[in-house]
Amino acid sequence: MNREDKNERIADLHQRMSQAKVAILTRFTGLDVEKMTQLRRELRKASVNYRVVKNTLFRLAVRGTDKEVLSSHMEGPVGVAWSDGEPVAPARVLAKYAKEWPGLKIMVAASDGKLWGTADIQAWVSLPSLEGLRGRILGLLQAPATTLVRLLGTPSTQVARLVQARSEQKES
Repeated sequence: MNREDKNERIADLHQRMSQAKVAILTRFTGLDVEKMTQLRRELRKASVNYRVVKNTLFRLAVRGTDKEVLSSHMEGPVGVAWSDGEPVAPARVLAKYAKEWPGLKIMVAASDGKLWGTADIQAWVSLPSLEGLRGRILGLLQAPATTLVRLLGTPSTQVARLVQARSEQKES
């Protein structure tokens, strides 16, 4: 790779890391081409980018970004997953496949200049999705109104049952 190509790759990766909400470093030793293709496909479905990068180029690319904290963890063959959208999306997909494939290891993540360890990333995975949170909030907002309607309807229902019981009593 000549110097111009390297500079272009560094500039492209620098721009992507600047815009990314989260970047996660992974080890992928022992994964065959089929598994890597499957992983990339699933990451793409979740709007997550994944790239195997040269350590030196990555260190240069993250310089001056909030992902610079990852530089110290660039050793050996490393893959980087990042997302411009939902920050938890890469962690969910990677954690799912890391359970299935022992060759895939989640190392560390960076977001907003902070370094997150494996335990932190696992905690992200247990968080509900954005849609799940919206559903919970909507349910919490609707619960008082539903309860109020039920309480307001209860006396009229009881009166109707009382009148029906009285009419049945007179008939028999």
